[in-house]
Amino acid sequence: MNIRDFIFINKAKSTDKIKILEMLGFETETVITQNTETISDLESNNDSLDLNSYTNIQTEVEVASQPSSIESYIKDTEYRQTEKHTETNENKNFATETFKPVNVTSKIKKLWTDVESRRKWVMPLMISTISLFIITTAVTTFISRSSQQEEVVKISSNLATETNLLIDGLENVLEISTDTFYSKYDISNASAYLQSVESSVLEYQNLALQNENLNLQEVNYNLSTIFGLINELDSLLTYRILVSEVLIYNDILDIDETTEVDVLTTLLSEITATSKRNYEDLPIIEEMNNHRNLVNTAIITAEDLHGRLLAALRNAEYDVVQSISSALLLNKETEIAAFENSLTIFKNNKLKSYSSIQKLD
Repeated sequence: MNIRDFIFINKAKSTDKIKILEMLGFETETVITQNTETISDLESNNDSLDLNSYTNIQTEVEVASQPSSIESYIKDTEYRQTEKHTETNENKNFATETFKPVNVTSKIKKLWTDVESRRKWVMPLMISTISLFIITTAVTTFISRSSQQEEVVKISSNLATETNLLIDGLENVLEISTDTFYSKYDISNASAYLQSVESSVLEYQNLALQNENLNLQEVNYNLSTIFGLINELDSLLTYRILVSEVLIYNDILDIDETTEVDVLTTLLSEITATSKRNYEDLPIIEEMNNHRNLVNTAIITAEDLHGRLLAALRNAEYDVVQSISSALLLNKETEIAAFENSLTIFKNNKLKSYSSIQKLD
């Protein structure tokens, strides 16, 4: 082997040295050493070196540096591979402990298997639960509604009986309202009775809206008739109270020589003012419209006659005073006659309305 082969071998990679030596016919235990300074000298003195000098150089190199055999190289390589393998195993062990892909995969697979198995009973169970809940809710609602409906029917029936008795009393109220004889006590009682009837009918109406067994259209029509009659009777009672204080003279018109003009003037002024105020407050009732218009005319006429009466009294014209007094009384009697005629018309109309009222169920 010449010096070029030696240099080539030393320049080659460590892993290729064994193969190169075997190709050149050297044994595997042949010692190959390398020294950078020696190799540089060998390259510079390539032409002057021979085999004997190479032997001497080899001896010097072996003394100068630690000899490295192929066996030690192999051992060193195996040691390094062992270290790398150990390090790799440690890294694998560490990664396995941290991530554990095999365990996670197994758990996911197991979980998926469990979910698949659960689907066989979860969905039917959910459907059954929901169906049971809906059925239970429907049955409970139906039972509760039926119970409430029975209670409403029972209360409505009892209230209807009481209200029918009160409605029967409206005929007496009609008689009192249209009676020509006026009694403040009777009118006051009749008004309070109407309020009781109205309250009872309103309560029945609220329950009727919840009672499914009733025909609401017929019930509402019947109730509207009852409310209409109650309102008209109440208006008539108010009308009678106000009219009772229109042109009321009592014994004021009993005039003689002892009557004081100033006192009579004050009394007549009060009568006129009260009559005008009450006339303005009279409720509008269809059957009483003619009388209402006559009341207005009577007040105007009476105011004019009051002035003439006072003038005749100041002049001591007692015959004229008596004539005017008679005229004032006649004016009031005309108004009363029209009022009684209107009451008769009102009574006849309201009796028809009363007879059309049906019994409440």
